[in-house]
Amino acid sequence: MKKLIRLLSRIRIKFVHSSRRTKTVVIGMIVVCMVSLLTLNLTINAINKKMEEDRKEAARLEYENSQRQEDIDGLGSAGSVEDIAQGELGMVPGDAIVIQPGQ
Repeated sequence: MKKLIRLLSRIRIKFVHSSRRTKTVVIGMIVVCMVSLLTLNLTINAINKKMEEDRKEAARLEYENSQRQEDIDGLGSAGSVEDIAQGELGMVPGDAIVIQPGQ
């Protein structure tokens, strides 16, 4: 440890005044880096927002798919087909007598 302290005490650092051109280049590089970081941050925020919107859309589509699957599963029975035919399409069973008023 004493050797390290003696070595450090012998080292003399001289600060050389840098030229105006060097200072300008360094400041320019810092500005470019900061602008790049800002641009990257804005891009990341936009991507995160789009991902959140896509997740919501995917959840909505999953729900719709499950509803459609329930509809498809319900169509398998003869009773459900008959209910749809009578309720939505206005069909009647073959042995039914239909009386329409005014005719």
